[in-house]
Amino acid sequence: MPGVSRRAVALIAVVVLTATASAQGPSPDPRVRLRQGITRDALDAEAQRTYDVVVNATSPHRDGLPAPIGMWMHSPRMAQHILPTYMYLRFGTQLDLRTKELAILITARHVNSRTQWGTHGRNARMIGVEQQVIDVMGYGRPLDGLAETDALVIRFGRELLGDRHVSADTFARALKRFGRRGVTDLAGLMAFYEFLYLSSNVAFDLEAGGPYQPLPALALPKPAPIASPSVAPADINPESRARLPHVRRDDLDADGRETYDAIVNPKSRYSRGLPAPIGMWMYSPDMARHVLPAYMYLRFGNPLGTRLTELAILSTARETSSQFQWTSHEPMAREAGLEPALIDVVKHRKGLEGLGEKDALVVRFSRELLGDRKLTAETFTRAQNAFGTVGVTDLAALMAFYDFLYLSSNATFDIQMPQGQKPLLPLP
Repeated sequence: MPGVSRRAVALIAVVVLTATASAQGPSPDPRVRLRQGITRDALDAEAQRTYDVVVNATSPHRDGLPAPIGMWMHSPRMAQHILPTYMYLRFGTQLDLRTKELAILITARHVNSRTQWGTHGRNARMIGVEQQVIDVMGYGRPLDGLAETDALVIRFGRELLGDRHVSADTFARALKRFGRRGVTDLAGLMAFYEFLYLSSNVAFDLEAGGPYQPLPALALPKPAPIASPSVAPADINPESRARLPHVRRDDLDADGRETYDAIVNPKSRYSRGLPAPIGMWMYSPDMARHVLPAYMYLRFGNPLGTRLTELAILSTARETSSQFQWTSHEPMAREAGLEPALIDVVKHRKGLEGLGEKDALVVRFSRELLGDRKLTAETFTRAQNAFGTVGVTDLAALMAFYDFLYLSSNATFDIQMPQGQKPLLPLP
């Protein structure tokens, strides 16, 4: 290049290389495309029937599936159970509309979802929830001066989602106010919106950008792990080891018995009855009718296989400090082929060096999804490459669902370890 110094040539080369690298950019995040959703025409006949349950002329979502719940359609079989569960908890419970919007808002506040907060803050104002009440939740203010039911719902949410344990006093007040079915639905609604946040907003990075402003910072202390007491609290039923007794089939109406029999029968895995965590859902048979099949699919029917499913459940129990879930599933994980060294890595949050590729990926996925509440594009991409789009959708949903199970059952009904069972997860 006549008339151009060597230094100038070198500088031009650097600029060209930099521009080329910039143009190529980092590997594209596959979630950008997935966030566009799935059209009805792209689904098979069975999936279209699921779609039509939610999107129809009489539905609040008659114009289509909004992004958060629409992401579940990337796994049509999972959506077949999760979408009806959403429709029941969002629109079909006996809880009044104000209580439901307060429950969703307090959940949005504690998971720090600006999209849920923005959407449901608008909904709450439209049905007459005062800005003062919204600000109490938004800024973590005291409950003094609020109506009794409003204060109770907010307190319930702060304990369930903040402390991850509903106190005996708050549970008793909620039981008196809403009844057994109502308190089950209330906990289920709050837990489900955390499930929605994790399985959709976090997994598919829906919180990035958008029209809503970030929420004000709250000084929310990290919840202390709940250790199983050596002596059961006074409000624990000795037979169920929970705050309420086991649900008996004979106490259910015809619809409730039909739901019960679909799970508890000679051909099912639960031929002897429903264990306490999932059995507590039967206090709301309508909720259980949808939630139990979703549980059965995510627990036993997903495409990940038994080994990785158990690894995902153990990793969830570790990240949520759930002693009950960990102690229940560690023996199952060993039976499924998880090596003691791998279990030890999860239990003590050790580094992932030396693990198999898929094992390390599942553990990393849980640490980001549940611990960081931020799933990186790299981890999502690797999971999609390893498990496919259906598999990565189910993996996020499986982890989020076990968090839902813990909140809606263990944390609400204070389910105790079986008598004489030694805890297997070291907690402070």
